[in-house]
Amino acid sequence: MKFTLIPLWAIFLNALWALTALPAWAQHSHGKGSLQLSLSGDVLQGQWTMPMEALLGFEHLPKNAAQSDAMNQLQKSLQNASYFIELPAESKCQQLEAKAQSDMFQGIKGKGHSDLNYEFKFKCANPQLLTQFAFPFFKSHIRSKQLKLEWVSQGVQKSATVRSSKPTFSP
Repeated sequence: MKFTLIPLWAIFLNALWALTALPAWAQHSHGKGSLQLSLSGDVLQGQWTMPMEALLGFEHLPKNAAQSDAMNQLQKSLQNASYFIELPAESKCQQLEAKAQSDMFQGIKGKGHSDLNYEFKFKCANPQLLTQFAFPFFKSHIRSKQLKLEWVSQGVQKSATVRSSKPTFSP
């Protein structure tokens, strides 16, 4: 019988590659979310994913009245996308839609982790004035630490990490 020893660095490299190859939705990390933000013509749209733990302090179905209230308040707040993202007033954007989804909102018991999947869309009269975005949700959700942001507009792509200590992004 012949044995081949695999160098430890090869095992580490393979494990690291496997982790980075996971799609964004599969990379659940407390306090860290992702945002895909795109501007096409006069329409700004985004898809945000964040662990529910970062937003509520728990990621299971509510166990008491305080947890139920917190989850209901989050659902209500997310009806207005300005709870999550603040756009420059001079861009004159009107919200077209905001949709929040989570197993927890549907009363489905998860198998450990639960995420918020949030989609929003705006129509902007002055899209050229979308020069900075702020993320006010960080103030209300102190467990939220950062967003990995991907920006696409008119063939330009940019990525950034937005942190709770500096919750703004300029394309």
